[in-house]
Amino acid sequence: MNRKLCALIVMLIAGFYSNSVLSQIVKPAKVTSGVYYGQIDAKDFKQITDMKEFEEDRRLNKAELKAKMQERNPGMKEKLYPAGSNDLPQPLDPILQSEMKGVKIAPQILLNVPGQNGGAGVPPDCNGTIGPNHYVQTINLTYAVYNRTGTMVAGPFALNSVFTGVTGATCNDGDPIILYDEQAGRWLIAEFSLCGANDYMLIAVSTTSDPTGTWNRWSFDVDDVPDYMKFGVWRDGYYMSTNTSPGKDVYAFERSVMLAGGASPQMVGFDNPNRPLSGFHCIMPLDNDGTFAPAGTPGQFITINDNAWGSTDALWIYQLAVNWSSPASSTFGRTQVISVPSFDSNFGASWDNITQPGTTQKLDAINTILMYRAQYLNFGSYQTIVCNHTVDVDGTDHAGIRWYELRNTGSGWTLRQAGTFAPDARNRWLGGISMNKKNEIALAYSISSSTEYPGIRFTGQTAAQYSSASGTFDIDETNIKTGAGNQPGANRWGDYAGMCVDPVDSTTFWFTTEYCKAGSNNRGPQRTSFKFPKLSAPPYAVVVGAL
Repeated sequence: MNRKLCALIVMLIAGFYSNSVLSQIVKPAKVTSGVYYGQIDAKDFKQITDMKEFEEDRRLNKAELKAKMQERNPGMKEKLYPAGSNDLPQPLDPILQSEMKGVKIAPQILLNVPGQNGGAGVPPDCNGTIGPNHYVQTINLTYAVYNRTGTMVAGPFALNSVFTGVTGATCNDGDPIILYDEQAGRWLIAEFSLCGANDYMLIAVSTTSDPTGTWNRWSFDVDDVPDYMKFGVWRDGYYMSTNTSPGKDVYAFERSVMLAGGASPQMVGFDNPNRPLSGFHCIMPLDNDGTFAPAGTPGQFITINDNAWGSTDALWIYQLAVNWSSPASSTFGRTQVISVPSFDSNFGASWDNITQPGTTQKLDAINTILMYRAQYLNFGSYQTIVCNHTVDVDGTDHAGIRWYELRNTGSGWTLRQAGTFAPDARNRWLGGISMNKKNEIALAYSISSSTEYPGIRFTGQTAAQYSSASGTFDIDETNIKTGAGNQPGANRWGDYAGMCVDPVDSTTFWFTTEYCKAGSNNRGPQRTSFKFPKLSAPPYAVVVGAL
């Protein structure tokens, strides 16, 4: 039986096999409220005038932060494969797209400009998002606002200056997240604080859709090191997960109170009893673009499980049913296990994975988790999730990107299509994926090899390919930025990127990540926007509400 037929059979089984797993349902391990620190005007943020001085201050703080994290959370950064090496796939990923098939359709790049210059440290943690009139980009440990034509209109600011006067803000620890809450017309920005006796999550929400205006700020005592936190917008809360084990790694924050600038928004935190045995891990909260999920739908999370961690290669779905009237009665648990075509995420226990020219130093593949974001869309008659992660496509530590589209028509999530994109010998990793209202899917990522410096590219799937659930990208792989240097002496790369869909036209994709400029350790954050061409009579879906 050939590989294509095998893959089809696996996909069909996966589509029907979406068993409701008898999972331990838990109550919150922590219920508390945030402390409100009032409003701040963006004009009072700390402008960075000397980036070299700012970077030196960061280097002085880095050793102390690293020692604290090692002491508080030993093993948090390890990659584990306790069930041994993968038994599948052998020798190739069963749904590998090893070439650009058929007609290759050229996209339209609208904007391709540099992001903030320097200040990123290692890793940069680039992410950004677009609102009605502005694009906001955060990197470790700075923040800047741009207009739609790419010109900086505010910043760069020290990220912690957003939280001036807030408990935990004296250090600028980072892992920043920026989101645009489309239904409320507000921005959310967050970073963690690890330098005091307690660990805090610092969250600010803008008072309007203008990120250069005023912001409300809170500090939440999260008890455990909230490493690598990721956020998602949902109707009844801002949902967060962290790389924290043992300890509380799943949270919900009371969105309605935060939007109102309330003094005591509630927070519930859970110990996840069904966490993959990968060591480093962060399950991804679904981030709801456009029309909200149906009223009463619990907040949801998704992650991967590799058979080398035990059980089968699968996607795990979780639900957090929060009750803000009685927070202690809120519940969290794994609700589905969805089998997927076999994959190999094992690049070994080391964080040295991706080759680059001119140095023996390899870069971190971040290969034990889904990449940020896991995007949710409500199309009325069905709901979708798109997500991606890095895999070894042929057993030689050749990195490609495995991606999925899940669909829910009312009876639970099933796998509609999946693919693994690795059309040549180069490594592709650290992807960002999103779908727009036309059922077009975009995937952007880092690219590198022993002969090509770390750069940025993207590809995608047209609505025509989407309609057949082909698992194939037909948008021609397109260069965003060609690398011209390397990163010796440090394996950390990423650790995440930012892909989003423009809320104004619900069609244009925006992406940010970094590449290597000429020289050594000369990283350059880049911002780009693009759209796919109009094709004749595409089978566009009808979307309920404004997306």
